Amino acid sequence: MKSSITIVWINVFTAKPGKLDELVAIQAEELLNFKKGSQGVPGWISSRWHRSVDDDKAIMVTTFESIDFHENWLEKSEFREHLNKINHLIEDTEGGYYTLVEEIENM
Repeated sequence: MKSSITIVWINVFTAKPGKLDELVAIQAEELLNFKKGSQGVPGWISSRWHRSVDDDKAIMVTTFESIDFHENWLEKSEFREHLNKINHLIEDTEGGYYTLVEEIENM
């Protein structure tokens, strides 16, 4: 179901043994590229990149203005080029779209 509401794409990466550091470095560099250029990645709002403390998984939490903006990014040649850089480092991925239900902060 496509939506025009802000969405979060959460992707869990399971790295191949001994490859998490390289995956984390390449993904972090790619996130910086999201902000470059005259407009960056259209519809992209923010990303957070987390690694597990047991050194086998990492989670990318990315917010887009809509599912359509995210899907358009996935069709770009720049995304495919990036995927080619990291495919050999990944054993498995699992992703999905989420919407914010509640936000509670202690500030």
